[in-house]
Amino acid sequence: ADYDIIYIGFPIWWNSAPRIINTFIESGDFAGKTIIPFATSGSSSISNAEKELQETYPDLKWQKGRLLNGATKEDIKKWTKK
Repeated sequence: ADYDIIYIGFPIWWNSAPRIINTFIESGDFAGKTIIPFATSGSSSISNAEKELQETYPDLKWQKGRLLNGATKEDIKKWTKK
């Protein structure tokens, strides 16, 4: 309840977020929050996972996510300060 922006991170599995991410979203109250996904993947982009999450939970306020393969601590600091 104390946060306006929620980052949700996960590994991409076959172009999708793992099902546990759906369970997490469904068990929380994210109304009025901005949700920003981030992920890692060996071969997939984050775009399909983002699309699926946005279609499954259209009432949530989604912001563009990011694939963080190889990201440094500085990269992440810059990204989260936007």
